Amino acid sequence: MTQRQPKKLLGALAGALVAAASGFAFGFLEPGALQPAPSVTPNQTVTIRNEVRVLAPIVANLANGSDLSVRLEAAVVLKPDIADAAEICAKISDDLVTFLKTVSIREIEGPTGFQLLKNDLRTRASRVGNGATLDLLILTFVVQ
Repeated sequence: MTQRQPKKLLGALAGALVAAASGFAFGFLEPGALQPAPSVTPNQTVTIRNEVRVLAPIVANLANGSDLSVRLEAAVVLKPDIADAAEICAKISDDLVTFLKTVSIREIEGPTGFQLLKNDLRTRASRVGNGATLDLLILTFVVQ
């Protein structure tokens, strides 16, 4: 055996190993996962299945006698074809005002404070919506 043959053998072995590993990895992908996304032309109509309703801005004083207030602008994502969507949005808005009046500034502070508040607001919107509410999107949140 010459000195070149082991290098060729190692190169072929490494190539076969890479090919086997990538075949193994691609075997776990969902069928159709690598298909290109459908393209949308500029004037094409896109059908949206869920309904997004923007709530009226909410202003509430924070708890614990502080002089701080909160302004929240949010949107609710509802299931399609909900007959009483306006009523559900009004109930969600009223519930969010009531909840924000119980929140103190200390609960909002810190790296996880706002994330926990968002989770609480989403949970409340979901409960008030009785299954019609899919998500609550926070557009703006200002403490002043």
